[in-house]
Amino acid sequence: MKIAIMQPTFNPWIGYFDLINYVDKFVFLDNVQLVKRSWQVRNKLKIDNKEYMFSIPIKKTNSRDKTILKDAEISYENFDFRNKLKNLLLRNYKKAKYFEELENRVFDIISFQTNSLSLYNINFIREISSLLGYEDKFICSSSLKDIQGLKSDLILSICKKLSCLEYISPIGSKVYLDENIESFACEDIDVFYQDYSHKTYSQIGDEFIPYLGILDVLFNEGINKTKEIIIGGRNFIKEYK
Repeated sequence: MKIAIMQPTFNPWIGYFDLINYVDKFVFLDNVQLVKRSWQVRNKLKIDNKEYMFSIPIKKTNSRDKTILKDAEISYENFDFRNKLKNLLLRNYKKAKYFEELENRVFDIISFQTNSLSLYNINFIREISSLLGYEDKFICSSSLKDIQGLKSDLILSICKKLSCLEYISPIGSKVYLDENIESFACEDIDVFYQDYSHKTYSQIGDEFIPYLGILDVLFNEGINKTKEIIIGGRNFIKEYK
């Protein structure tokens, strides 16, 4: 049993979908604190031939610094971000090779109605995964009973709950996981880090911009080629401590 544990982010990059494709179970870590200006609320598009960060507006609360991700609410008070996003995509990607083919399906996904940031992102990820032909292997951490701890202790608790033998982690989490790596070894759980190698692909505009959200590669390369591109950068490093 291989699992990955990630917060449900908005319009994730291709490495995120490589994790989904690779593991047996993918856990949405939705019972942790929402971080301001994080990938949970924003991600990159190519707008006017430049990298552009598109954000989902979040309702302000008196205790926003303590808001749990699954409790964060989208704000529609000033504008509907979904309409803004669709207009941006239409203006900047309409000449992309596969835009017309995917426009209706993607716009249906974007139009998903909910006040919950977490549910919006989860629906986006599940629907894009379905578009790519990936099986539904998703679990929300908030649905798991008797998990506890912070950071690496929480990750270990989830791994034990799901009886996993291999935990696959983004390499950015190595710093804090290494501090507790012996605990994983004691539970006979091997830890692997995703060291993803981002490949270039056909992209509208003058210069290639890497690390954009999944919508960029889908509109430019289509479903089948996107699947090849996603696994083309795959690389995992085992932690030997």
